[in-house]
Amino acid sequence: MTVNKIEKEVNGELVELVESTQIIPFVFSESVTETTLKDLRKQYPKKLKLDMSNDDDFKEARKIRTERNKITKAIDEKRKAYCAEVKEYADKLIGDIDKIYTPYIEAFETEDKRRKEEAERIAKEREAFLNKQREEIAQMSSFVDQCKNQGSQFIADTIEAVDLVDTEAFDKELIHEAIDTKKNIIEALNSMYQAAKATEAVAAEREQLRIQQEAIAQQERLQKQAQEIGERINNLRNDPMNYFDKSSAEIAARIEKLEQFTPTNEKFGNRLDEVIQVLAQVIQQLKMMHQQKLQLESVAVTTAPEPQTQVSQEPVEQSAPIEQQEHEALTEVNRMLDQDEPLLGNEFKSAVFENTSAPTGYTPLSSWPSSQDRADNDELDRVCDQLDIAESYIEVLEQRLNKAHAA
Repeated sequence: MTVNKIEKEVNGELVELVESTQIIPFVFSESVTETTLKDLRKQYPKKLKLDMSNDDDFKEARKIRTERNKITKAIDEKRKAYCAEVKEYADKLIGDIDKIYTPYIEAFETEDKRRKEEAERIAKEREAFLNKQREEIAQMSSFVDQCKNQGSQFIADTIEAVDLVDTEAFDKELIHEAIDTKKNIIEALNSMYQAAKATEAVAAEREQLRIQQEAIAQQERLQKQAQEIGERINNLRNDPMNYFDKSSAEIAARIEKLEQFTPTNEKFGNRLDEVIQVLAQVIQQLKMMHQQKLQLESVAVTTAPEPQTQVSQEPVEQSAPIEQQEHEALTEVNRMLDQDEPLLGNEFKSAVFENTSAPTGYTPLSSWPSSQDRADNDELDRVCDQLDIAESYIEVLEQRLNKAHAA
């Protein structure tokens, strides 16, 4: 096929048919020509001359349509027949041309495919790389969630970790996103840090207040406990006074009960050694009182007067031997306690017996050291305890002397 000629292979040879500029008249010369088209335009102008409401004109229009259909059908059939012939010839030419170009084309297409695959692989690798960096950026955002409800030190460590993130290592496509994300996260974490510090300061103040209140409460408990222990020890020291007017049997029962009593840390705390000593002293005192009572009870039995029908006229003279015997018994108790002076002096004499007026009595101490002073000074506390016992003894003795005087 030349540039300006249409050729056809006839019996294996190319035969020139027509110039390319004359292909349309050559193909469709039997159906219609330009001259024919001009004639048809004149015959059927654009302005319609027929009245379709008229039956004759309507029938004429139908004939015109039939004529049009025949012409167009003939043209289409001519085109199809010629195109089939042209296609067959073109397919043969294309096959021959392909054989000539095939080595070059195949080499090109192979390389083109390789390059496309390589470009696709590089694109996938880059996308994976960018996705990994996007994940790293997203992970920076997760630091904010991790710091929720955490202490200031944890948040400070997280801020330091975020600050160490090198945004320069990110791809140029993502570097600005990484820089902005890092900046926003550090700002958010700084706000959380300040809030956590403020919360911890309030909590520390509350804890300090709680510790102080607990210390005060503990001190009060210790003071109360010390007071209770002191009261228990004082009660134990004063226990013998409760048995001045008791019988020897009652005193013996009390001695037995005290000997079975075992002081414990729970009740006496750090004064356990002291209470053990006091317990031993109280038992010793009760034992001496027991001996005294036995002697007094024995004297009372031996000196009991015979039953008389008449009342004695000299009650004072009869009571004198008993009072003398009580004095001797008390003197013996004092000797057993290793005291330098007897409880009632060297002689059983007193203004109470020599003076018929009411006894003046002993005036107890009205002003005592405070509980705090006694708690701070063990020696002062001990002296006060001893003084308290002495006053109790004096009170009992005064009561007995008043009874004797009244008798």
